[in-house]
Amino acid sequence: MFILRIILIIFGLLFIGFGYAIWFKRKYNLINNFKNDRKNGKLNDSFAKRVGIIEFIGGIASFSLGIIAMFLDDVFTIVSFTFCIISIIAALIFNQAKSAKKNN
Repeated sequence: MFILRIILIIFGLLFIGFGYAIWFKRKYNLINNFKNDRKNGKLNDSFAKRVGIIEFIGGIASFSLGIIAMFLDDVFTIVSFTFCIISIIAALIFNQAKSAKKNN
């Protein structure tokens, strides 16, 4: 379980880093195929900003829960790891579905 806690902390730091770069530094090239989708009119800058904030806040939550899990039970580690990963993935999928413009 110690390895899972460390992985949760590392995922948190990675998501914080990518979220910071996308949201604050506007490095939209970190988002896969974003430049082509923006050029084709499928996505806009608000999509990229939402991706950045989702990753940044998700990273803070993952990192915090990873630190807290160091002091708590193994069941909390498994639940928090699963919750963090599923929440971030679900939020990114929802953001993609919300932002994608349909081609007519």
